[in-house]
Amino acid sequence: MNSRPLSLECHLQFRPNLPSHCVQIHKGLPHFTQDRKRVVTTGTFDGVHLGHRALLDWMVQEAQSQNAESVVLTFDPHPRSVLFGEDSGLQLLQTLNQRTACLASTGLDHLVVQPFDIPFSRLRPEEFVRDVLVRGMGTTTIVVGHDHRFGTGREGDVELLRSCGESYGFDVVHIPAHIEGELTVSSTKIRQRIESGSMDAAAQLLGRPHAWRGKVVKGEARGRILGFRTANLAAMEPLQLLPPPGVYAAKFNLLDASGLKRTKPGWSAMVHIGPRPTFEDDQGPSTVEAHLFDANDPHLYGASVELSLIERLRDIQKFDGPDALIAQLEADARAAKRALGYV
Repeated sequence: MNSRPLSLECHLQFRPNLPSHCVQIHKGLPHFTQDRKRVVTTGTFDGVHLGHRALLDWMVQEAQSQNAESVVLTFDPHPRSVLFGEDSGLQLLQTLNQRTACLASTGLDHLVVQPFDIPFSRLRPEEFVRDVLVRGMGTTTIVVGHDHRFGTGREGDVELLRSCGESYGFDVVHIPAHIEGELTVSSTKIRQRIESGSMDAAAQLLGRPHAWRGKVVKGEARGRILGFRTANLAAMEPLQLLPPPGVYAAKFNLLDASGLKRTKPGWSAMVHIGPRPTFEDDQGPSTVEAHLFDANDPHLYGASVELSLIERLRDIQKFDGPDALIAQLEADARAAKRALGYV
């Protein structure tokens, strides 16, 4: 497996006082030399939520105390999508670029993105330790969460890691579950909150608003006719989770060509997610449309954007006609501006 290292200057800092840091990103196992200590953790890290961050913060600090390199191994595509295909029911919290940027911003030295395929999934736990952790990454300390499993059939556990550590000479550190408000933080719990439209509750576990990514595409120009011009968005990652149909207050951010950072401060917006029953059948196609309050450049076709969804304002409704819809949109705009602290 070949590695393609590249340097990424971190742009999405979790904490204002965290210093800017360059991380080396590798596609595939880097096969590090054995001349350095390396503190390693592995996982899908979907959402990079507060629980992940607690583990990652500890790992980075531990690596620094050991004068070692900190390394995260993650996977793409998501293992469930490879193993179960369309039957996986998988809904991702983040695109790969979002996950990469969030992981990089924790102060890591190396981020390894391992292509996940059927042959890789068939590695026995002992093979995973030998070929990936030891030979691939030169692990001297492995840091794992409370529910860590690995290898084919998820047969590997912490006790097996400890046994392998004795054979190969690496240490195992077991981090307990992260509790936030007496609730164990997990990607599953965050998905449940987003699926119910509880954006603030989801943000409490993520440590930031849920952010969905799309590309601006041509729409039917109905918003312009109504006096509420919108940017119509198509998903960049079809498996990324959208909250339920409704109207939302959001921040709208343009992305650079790499998709790894925002190019300017975000615009305030109200967002429609779902069908448009006033103009189409209730079972019509679901759309994502953003009306920007303070955008100076309306020519956004083809742009890659990130929507940070702050608050759900109301359900989708069917109105008697354009005048009733316009009146509601004006009320929605006022509510969205209040939710966003817009002045």
